[in-house]
Amino acid sequence: MPIERERTVEEARFYNPLEDFTQDAVEIEIREDPLTGEQVRIVPDVFPRPEDGERPDISAFVEDDEGCFFCPDVVEEATPEYPDFVGVDRGSVGEATSFPNLFPYGKHSNVVVLTEDHFTPVGEFTTDLLADGLACALEYVHAVRDHEEASVGSINMNLLPSAGSSVVHPHLQTIVDDHGTNETRRRVDEERAYHDEHGRTYWAALLEDERDGDRYVGSTGDVEWLAPFAPIGQWHLRGVTDVIEVPEPDDDVVEDIAAGLETVFTYYDSLSLNAQNFSVHVNEGAASPLVVDVVARPAFDDQYVTDAFFMQTIHDERVVDAIPEEYALEAGEFF
Repeated sequence: MPIERERTVEEARFYNPLEDFTQDAVEIEIREDPLTGEQVRIVPDVFPRPEDGERPDISAFVEDDEGCFFCPDVVEEATPEYPDFVGVDRGSVGEATSFPNLFPYGKHSNVVVLTEDHFTPVGEFTTDLLADGLACALEYVHAVRDHEEASVGSINMNLLPSAGSSVVHPHLQTIVDDHGTNETRRRVDEERAYHDEHGRTYWAALLEDERDGDRYVGSTGDVEWLAPFAPIGQWHLRGVTDVIEVPEPDDDVVEDIAAGLETVFTYYDSLSLNAQNFSVHVNEGAASPLVVDVVARPAFDDQYVTDAFFMQTIHDERVVDAIPEEYALEAGEFF
């Protein structure tokens, strides 16, 4: 059964003062996610973005490391230690250091500081750096699941305040529990329903459907990347694997994910976008392979404007202005 993609195009008409009050029309495209049915609206020029080639100068902001409790000289004094079941006070892989989240979002929640450097620009994250951080997070996921039932989890990142980060020092946040977020619960429910009906994962079917299409971006090892038909955020790129179990920290797919993230970050940097969010979804069950979602956020500078407004925060409606079929072609040049 082919994957169905629903879209509707409508016009908003008005007399435009920027065009001597001649009649104007703006196309609004409404798409539905083929898995969850959630809507996204593609609206021209809604995303605040720097002029071509202009990069915000945030050096004064990111160079001020005073009081940063993720920096190496204070991290062990200022951050919590794990409970006994984890087996270590703090985790460590390469430069990455992990510890419990002092402000947790779930029963099991940790932080992974990626590097000793106070700030790393989006275009300078390396595969090795990201792989070590993901490995450090996965060690924690395994420790939690060895300790108790915790069927859903994610490894997440906010880079810079316009992406929701309150700390400049680059870090990941892991959440593992039996509840999941609203998005995770919707996704897992639909994944299971699809698997029960078709005897295969939705993601395997999606990749088969997308590989020769205009939303397919490329691959990094065993991770295949595409621009989703209904993006959940700006310049949304998704990495899909066939890995069902939570991978071991030294599994090859961890480096493949990291290589893909490095490539996506380099693409965002080429657009003068310096902030991003990503999530690696690590949910249990044969219907839920490892999937990665990455979205660009408004470029951070001293006058940045958030792209999350009433449509997202109250109505749970995604709004983007980048068309997947167009930016997939651009992003593919980086893979």
